[in-house]
Amino acid sequence: MAISFAHTAEGMIVRRPEGMFFVADTDGQLAPFARQQLRAEEFFEVCRSAAEPFNFSDDTLLLPNIFPGITPVLGAGVTFANSLRERRLETLRMGSLDSVSDDGRATPYDVVYDTNNPPEVFFKATADGHIAPDNEIWIRPDGAPGGGMGSSVPEPERVLLINRYGEIIAHTVGSDTTARQLESLSPLYLPAAKTYPGCTTLCHWFTIYDPGLEVRISMEVLRDGVQLYYDEYSSATMKRTPESLVRHARTLAPNGLGYFLQGFALFTGTGIIPPVEFSLQAGDKVIIDSPQLGRIDATTKIVEFNF
Repeated sequence: MAISFAHTAEGMIVRRPEGMFFVADTDGQLAPFARQQLRAEEFFEVCRSAAEPFNFSDDTLLLPNIFPGITPVLGAGVTFANSLRERRLETLRMGSLDSVSDDGRATPYDVVYDTNNPPEVFFKATADGHIAPDNEIWIRPDGAPGGGMGSSVPEPERVLLINRYGEIIAHTVGSDTTARQLESLSPLYLPAAKTYPGCTTLCHWFTIYDPGLEVRISMEVLRDGVQLYYDEYSSATMKRTPESLVRHARTLAPNGLGYFLQGFALFTGTGIIPPVEFSLQAGDKVIIDSPQLGRIDATTKIVEFNF
């Protein structure tokens, strides 16, 4: 069992094979994401040496959306072969849900899948409103059935947490929820399809990063208690390495040193692509589970735009 951690208002919970431990945050160094000021090995030593036993309940954990310093959240896309396949078909459909055949034409997604080229890296979220409340997945109203460009999907992904020095501290699971049909109309709609209130869902627990760890992630969608969809994938099938994605993501930093003052989080792409006719609806239950990283049990809600 790997070392993992989560946060409360008073300090940090560390979960190790021998039990749960608590590290009181007396000087702010362990406040959520303030650890980006520590080098990776310094933070790992804090987790390894935590000694105060702790019994907790889930309601003591801070929600990811109130973690200061999780700004920005970036995303990387088209890092799995099935993602490339579906993105190609979406480009050929141009917003349609009709079946199309792949005629071999090059698309922008072929470019970013080729490791001779930079990967697709984009802005996803900030901590201020873009991360959904606990146990919820939000979709755009025009990304719901009957709502204009109506097709939204959860994208279950490994999420890396990177300190200000560009070191990967930890990883967890999350949903890079996307208005899929809107994006398929044109890649230029990717910002609108990806970034809106509640567009991101994160697990409470973060696992200390191990570059050699194979991560398996599954997703199950239930509607009215009936399984609507299930699939799983392994990080071993990812086209690019996490370290290479981080290196390219750092070029988006607001300085030539390649660091974000508060560190950043990075979604690494998904290996699960539901069929084109699939769309989330309000009330759907989404379960994203990784034996290595954690679990999300979320209910789907529709964003209300009041303007």
